[in-house]
Amino acid sequence: MTNIRFLNGLNTIGANIAEISTRSSRVITDFGMAVDFKIGTSQSLIEKHVLPDVPELFGDKQEQIKEYKDEAIFITHLHLDHTSALAYLKSDIPVYLSRPSYKLYRSLVKQGLGLALNVNFKIFDFEVPVKIGDLTVTAYQSDHDILGAAAFLIEDGKHAFGQSGDVRLSGSHRSAVDKWMNLFKQRNLDLLMLEATSFSFEDDNSLNGQGDNEVTVESKCLEDFKRILNKHKNLTVINPYSRDIERLLQMNKVANHLNRPIVWEPQYAHVISEFSLEEPIFVLDDGNLGLKGIAGLIPVSLLTIMNNLNHFCLQNSFENLDILMNFNKFIYLHCNGAPLGDYDPHYQTLKSFLENKRIEFIDIGVSGHATKAEICEVARTVAAKKTAFWHSFDPDAAVNALKNSGLQFLRPRYTEIYRFK
Repeated sequence: MTNIRFLNGLNTIGANIAEISTRSSRVITDFGMAVDFKIGTSQSLIEKHVLPDVPELFGDKQEQIKEYKDEAIFITHLHLDHTSALAYLKSDIPVYLSRPSYKLYRSLVKQGLGLALNVNFKIFDFEVPVKIGDLTVTAYQSDHDILGAAAFLIEDGKHAFGQSGDVRLSGSHRSAVDKWMNLFKQRNLDLLMLEATSFSFEDDNSLNGQGDNEVTVESKCLEDFKRILNKHKNLTVINPYSRDIERLLQMNKVANHLNRPIVWEPQYAHVISEFSLEEPIFVLDDGNLGLKGIAGLIPVSLLTIMNNLNHFCLQNSFENLDILMNFNKFIYLHCNGAPLGDYDPHYQTLKSFLENKRIEFIDIGVSGHATKAEICEVARTVAAKKTAFWHSFDPDAAVNALKNSGLQFLRPRYTEIYRFK
């Protein structure tokens, strides 16, 4: 018999964690926390559903009781709402990342853009099954706004379960998503755990899941960026997300081809250079880089930018906002960098700073999540025996959108154990 427990993420965006277990084996998918997590003891955070209800993984190592002969944590992707609880681990349980995710993790840590974690990392390759005792986990490349995203197929020899991870159909890897959707359909899943982020909001696209009011394809961000660079000849400042490497590489390429190269902060420049040196990479030189700091990069001083405002773009993180005090005229392109939105107090600080300088703020970011119509398409295509929606403030809205689809749904609860005999 195989049991499934939903440990977190039933009514939140992020922190969705599930435990699939047999008598001797256990697989946990993802290990994050919601954005608004609070500081406290591991037990108090478990009670508030901030940490997952697996106290044996957070206790003192000398007091741990090994319940499972074989166990592992599998991470769908490297976003903090899927990984941040790893910082609380006090166990040597293996933690599996995709090969691209692990490379990104190491690069971010090296540049101070990510937290170094004292965990037992292992690497999985896409479409290569990993045996964890009675359970077999096969990861498939997916599409999200971060490198290395995966969907998981978990099998016990009799039952099959799918975990979509965060997914979209409008990015650069649609064919990869189609592949795992069709494979999941062929496996006749007992349960599909499917993210439903977009159903948290009423204004992003149609509620009935039949069409979208907003184009959210990844290419739109790059098209908008190119159009704005062609239209505006003043300095263009961009604020992209450091973990969306594919977008950073594409923006760098677009800007170079338009002879408006992006001057990156050193941390960003070094991360980008670890993934591709096909295009020139310009780095902001504050005089402290040294020879090692500019290896393979093209240094540009702040003074050079100030004297050639129509020649460059400048990447600027919120924590370096004061650098923009050196410029009186520029446009600011927000493209999913932090602070992301109104829920973050820093967002209003950013907006006020730009308003006081009378700087135009343009948001060209696009979502890394499936639209409502896309979520419905994934559910219909896979056609699992039961589908459970999570990673959403309103998972029931997804169920209601598919009420005439003929699909069967599981509305999970934290206190329930779902048994598959």
